[in-house]
Amino acid sequence: MTFRIFLLITVWLGVLPGGCAWLAGETPPDWIMSPHQVYPPDRFLTGIGEAESREQAEQRAYTAVARVFSARVKAQSIDRETYALYESGDMSHTQRALQLDHRTQVTTSKVLENVNVLEVWYQPSKHQFFALAGLDRQQAEHGILERLDTLDATIENMVRQGRSHQQKSQRIRGFKEAMRLLEDRTALNADLRVIRPSGESLMAPYQVPTIQREFQDFVSRDLVITVSLTGDHHDELERAILDGLKQEGLFGNVTASTSQEGGDLAIEGQGRIWTVALPDPLFKYVRWCGDIDIYENPGHKLIGVISETGREGHITEREAQVRASGVMQHVLSREVARFLTQSLLHPHDTPSDASRTSHACPQP
Repeated sequence: MTFRIFLLITVWLGVLPGGCAWLAGETPPDWIMSPHQVYPPDRFLTGIGEAESREQAEQRAYTAVARVFSARVKAQSIDRETYALYESGDMSHTQRALQLDHRTQVTTSKVLENVNVLEVWYQPSKHQFFALAGLDRQQAEHGILERLDTLDATIENMVRQGRSHQQKSQRIRGFKEAMRLLEDRTALNADLRVIRPSGESLMAPYQVPTIQREFQDFVSRDLVITVSLTGDHHDELERAILDGLKQEGLFGNVTASTSQEGGDLAIEGQGRIWTVALPDPLFKYVRWCGDIDIYENPGHKLIGVISETGREGHITEREAQVRASGVMQHVLSREVARFLTQSLLHPHDTPSDASRTSHACPQP
């Protein structure tokens, strides 16, 4: 009986609050028992990891900090509004949408690069390592503020370019880049709110909806895009290309024209459809092709070349031609819109010496 009482007292003394048992001489450090007292939460964001190896314990501590930080950023960002323009005939409207996108992940990863291992302790009796990782809020805040200052300076330059540059293509790039950077800044501001104990953010110099409206007013008022195509179903193809440009926000004064200097951007080319004889007793086949050249004025400078071709089949030649026309319109309008978006918004990724070296359509 006496032995049993002694055993119970020994076990009770070895059990500490939190459910962990420690042997005599293995008193855990204060940061394990009360991490918030040793590393106050208004100064540090901490996480503890435990494992049989030091490396794994440290990695789990890192993960604990990242999980807490990411969850708080997500909570801050879940009500973030982004704006997308949709066009329907002559009527357009702005749709608000909830979005937590790749930008948030990128900025969060950048902040978490400042997480460090603050403490490590080894418990011999269990052969366990304990690691405490932490993010110094003041240090992280300083880094975020520096990045916000850099972003604000660049945004200011891009807005100025969008409002006043002499070249309209440069104005488009300025507006679009400003909106992209403002989205990045919104994600970074969510990090700042989590880092600061007060939860305060830093007001942006501009708002995305404001710049987007300026951009829309500019392209609808000042940007002229001419489309001049020849060949089969050229009217339908022109309309498809114009619709594709509208979906990309380039919905300004788009028109059909034969004048090389009639617009800021000139889209010229041809589309053709012809029957091909193949040994198939059930299907009739036609081929389609399209050669599109994109010019920038003044100077009628060739900036883009698009050549596409394909084959479609159906039980009747008429239906095969209808199908080929639809596919031709879809492919060529998509590629024209993709090229213009890429070249206007990301000029460094687009070759500056475009030239027509081959054709998809047979030449006379």
